Amino acid sequence: MHTVNKSLIIPCKDEGQNFIGILKRFEENIKLDTEILIVLDSTEDLTYELIKKAETNAKILINPKKGVASAVNHGVNQSKADFICVAMGDGSDDPTQVEELFMLVERGLSVAVASRYSRGGQFIGEKNIKYLLSKYSGKILNMIFSINTKDPTNMFKAYDKTFIKEVGIESDNGFTLGLEMIVKAKLRKKKIGEIPTIWIDRNFGESKFDFNKFLPSYVYWVGRLILRRK
Repeated sequence: MHTVNKSLIIPCKDEGQNFIGILKRFEENIKLDTEILIVLDSTEDLTYELIKKAETNAKILINPKKGVASAVNHGVNQSKADFICVAMGDGSDDPTQVEELFMLVERGLSVAVASRYSRGGQFIGEKNIKYLLSKYSGKILNMIFSINTKDPTNMFKAYDKTFIKEVGIESDNGFTLGLEMIVKAKLRKKKIGEIPTIWIDRNFGESKFDFNKFLPSYVYWVGRLILRRK
């Protein structure tokens, strides 16, 4: 029996059979002291039964609320580990980098970012408005405020759980949760670092990105940064 020191939280919604292969790749690349917490909105999600039938040690959590940000918060609250990593269930994030991100927070960072836009990183997929917003908004923020990452909106990050519990999660959508954590870390002078990642857009299902939800939340968190309001 190994002591759990790290939790990989994977919010998941209607990913279906494709998710089982993704889950297997994550399990193949984590260490024995890392647990996987899969957070679903309900047991009616078809992914639930598929996970139950799969050969996996991952734990399924049912989030009483809806949405990615709420799912992450629920996973954090249920985790007994000292360090948290968040990855998406759509296959975009690189499973081989989970432990590398964990290593950075174990060494003292509050937030470790897998960056698509730093040297060596890549965004592979359609260059749509989601891509343009994430790339250029992040680069501009880093240039003006020196936030130590060019990709603040990417959800694929690791955290010191003490930091998350200290600052709390306020976002009600997943598109700006990553930015919220970066803003809060910057305002509290916490350590932020990044590694390059190759992000591959999903080749099944549909993106949950909603521009109408993203923009107001993005403006809000940038405003907090400008006003230096913790």
